[in-house]
Amino acid sequence: MVMKILAIDYGEKWIGLALSDEGHKWAFPYKILENGKDLLKNLAEIIKNEDIYKIVIGLPLNKKMQNTAQTEEVRKWAEELIKKVAIPTPSGRGPDRSVGVDFENEIFTTRMVRGGKDDHSHAAALTLESYLARHSKML
Repeated sequence: MVMKILAIDYGEKWIGLALSDEGHKWAFPYKILENGKDLLKNLAEIIKNEDIYKIVIGLPLNKKMQNTAQTEEVRKWAEELIKKVAIPTPSGRGPDRSVGVDFENEIFTTRMVRGGKDDHSHAAALTLESYLARHSKML
């Protein structure tokens, strides 16, 4: 079974999603979810239905590559995601809550595509493109 990578652009109101192709070469804007009470349930469904084995979460650092208040908010949310949503391992042998989530610097991605809520999925795609380029030999 070939599995894909899901990228997440976390926002206070909207969550942008992007998917890799099965060969982990390309990133595509996928969907926008509202950041609300059903978010983790909706993400769990997407992870299952799209054969996701890894999640890449955009990490908002400042221009000096340092954490900000928003960085800490994203990390806290990621911890909740890891605790509550089982992410399959690449081997497909079942959920392993200790693997499957990485962070990628998302500096400037939202500004590069700014224009509306749909741009969150495009920002997620840019984050995923960066991740795939840096990790292509390891995927």
